[in-house]
Amino acid sequence: MNEDKVKILDQPALAARLKRMAYEVFEATYQEKKLIIIGIDERGGYLADKLSGFLKEISPQEILLVQAYLDRASDPGTIGIELSIDDIGLLENQAILVVDDVLYSGYTMLNVVAILLQAGPKMIQTAALIDRGHRKMPVSPDFVGMELATTIHQHVKVEIDGEKGVAEVFLR
Repeated sequence: MNEDKVKILDQPALAARLKRMAYEVFEATYQEKKLIIIGIDERGGYLADKLSGFLKEISPQEILLVQAYLDRASDPGTIGIELSIDDIGLLENQAILVVDDVLYSGYTMLNVVAILLQAGPKMIQTAALIDRGHRKMPVSPDFVGMELATTIHQHVKVEIDGEKGVAEVFLR
């Protein structure tokens, strides 16, 4: 079966969205000396890296980039995460921004935030490149690159070409 896909954002448009989001993040966190940006899985990590790059251009803040890898094979109904830092205690009393590619049901974001709360952060804010609605959990992102009205049967996919270092967003 040949799936039709429609390009929603090309690399320049995606970069422009992330740059705008960086300004919004800085406006909301300018009083913080340090900001920890946590990207969820590969695509959220890629976006977090690009977002942190734009923030470093405009902000004097220390930016620490952390990768969160989801372990969906844990107990049924739960999600565990593995962070690219050795000590979750480093997040205590820190400003944190959690970045994901597409916000849909809210399960992933809510589970990651719930685990990060155990570290006692000063604040946690969330960012999603695409918010497609259809929430099942009470999650609302603080920063959004694009809101996209979709049907339940449509899928939004951020595709990353690691060799070229570019990403694009498609609707299927």
